[in-house]
Amino acid sequence: MKPIRFSLAQIEAFASVCECGTLTHAAKKLKKDRTTISELVDYLELDLGYALFDRSTRPLSLTDAGKLLYRQARLFLHEAQAFGQIAEHIPQQLSTQLTLCYDAFTPRDFLLRLADKLHDQQIHLNLIATERANAEQMLEKGEADIGLFQAMNRSINERFQWKAIGGISLAVYAKVGYFHVKPVSLLSLASGVQLMPFKDLPPHMAQRLQIADRIQSVTEISMLKALLTAGYGWGFLPTHLHAEQWPDVERLEAEFGDAGLSHPLVALWDPAQKNQPTVLHALSLMTELFGHPEDVSEAAE
Repeated sequence: MKPIRFSLAQIEAFASVCECGTLTHAAKKLKKDRTTISELVDYLELDLGYALFDRSTRPLSLTDAGKLLYRQARLFLHEAQAFGQIAEHIPQQLSTQLTLCYDAFTPRDFLLRLADKLHDQQIHLNLIATERANAEQMLEKGEADIGLFQAMNRSINERFQWKAIGGISLAVYAKVGYFHVKPVSLLSLASGVQLMPFKDLPPHMAQRLQIADRIQSVTEISMLKALLTAGYGWGFLPTHLHAEQWPDVERLEAEFGDAGLSHPLVALWDPAQKNQPTVLHALSLMTELFGHPEDVSEAAE
């Protein structure tokens, strides 16, 4: 059986003539000329192979076949209208999704509060744990919208803008008894094994985070916790992890004190990518949730 081909315009014209009674009134309803409506109905009848209207009557009356088809046409138009409404809102649905990249030092409770606030505003937040180098590639490709990482104190990709969001504090943690002398000296830290929650340590990060000569990379926090509690090494970790609450782990005072142990977190984004209104809204919300740090958007961080 040869398939019948028809258009939405033909079905719409047919239904309008059924409801209006004349081609002229149907044309006014659809804001088209009478000839166009007549041709749409004629071609539909030609494709179907049977008449839909009795043209000897005024107003036009439906044939038996036309009556049956009108019911289906009305259902079809309702479905088409629903499809149109869905299609119209697709861009809005796309614009209400954000992807945020973060690393091991990003406070998880902050991310959860951010996701919760955005969820209340019908914004879906994808959270991707990854290191900064990979996150920057994702930002360039449009695969991510925002990156939240430690500031590097150097020039960044000129495509990106950045904004200070908050800060984190670092401290020394180890299993109870791992170091016998307290405060712990820099020499003792350097001679131990430092558990590092990063796979790669660029020079700017190594200068701040690496103290020991021997590094053991453990990128999953739960695994780092297990190794730290087992005494495999010590960690220079964010205080918001509350590692002192882990079994047999203590926070240690170091001889070098607390100077320089706080570091800012910055958000990165590419203003050339789509979704900017939602990105800027999320950035504003991030600063509110973290405590209103100074807003900066220079080319270097």
